[in-house]
Amino acid sequence: MAPPASARRGEPLLLACDLDGTLLDYESRPLPGAGEALAELVLAGALFTVVTGRPLQSARRAAAALGVDPVVFACCHGALVAEAGGTVLRHLPVPPALGHDVTVCALQAGVSVTVWDVDEPRELGPGDDVSAEPGGSASRLVVHGDADTVAGLLAEFREEWAGRLRVSRIRPGFLGVFAPQVDKGNALRFVAARLGVPMARTVACGDGEADETLLAAAALRVAVGEEPHELGHLEDVVVTGWARLPTVLRALVLPLLRA
Repeated sequence: MAPPASARRGEPLLLACDLDGTLLDYESRPLPGAGEALAELVLAGALFTVVTGRPLQSARRAAAALGVDPVVFACCHGALVAEAGGTVLRHLPVPPALGHDVTVCALQAGVSVTVWDVDEPRELGPGDDVSAEPGGSASRLVVHGDADTVAGLLAEFREEWAGRLRVSRIRPGFLGVFAPQVDKGNALRFVAARLGVPMARTVACGDGEADETLLAAAALRVAVGEEPHELGHLEDVVVTGWARLPTVLRALVLPLLRA
């Protein structure tokens, strides 16, 4: 893939990566060679950021396992954006009144809710007092329990709070609830602006549905997985198998940094 015509020599370049299914397998083990490739790109001048559904504390552990320090972490799909040193740059909490209604509905259905107060989890189960829940600092709500019940709530919540909340499937038996403006593409645009990187100098890689907005926002797009890929419909997307990702990132990013 050729670099965008609007990219200019000497401008900073931002590499934004998802974690699970992209840089890590689903048992949180780093992809062989990923840390080395990222370190090489950072040494060559790339700015590296993690854009993940994980909370900040978990994303930090993953970065440590990779052996590379991102300049910025965009966590909980971008609801919480923080510098490597821990300074919060942006926090987009779930609107409290809507979060309360979601929590009540979930608990009445017999499933549980994890409220992430900025980056700290708090568990609520059926029968708990939710008169003051979840408060005004919830980065996200994770509804979890019986897979069929949660699947039904996913459809119900999306219809009930369309345009007022973003509701997404995490995996069977788990769904996430976020402020409506929270998505990975929005997070990439925020981080790029904060770091002074033109969007024409952004590279993103991810593996699944949750990464679609991330890849769509970037100038260069890498979808990790096998063809046909669910993100293969994006314009100019590069699809690569998991094992080849380090090689593909080097091939895409190093020429831009050396130009």
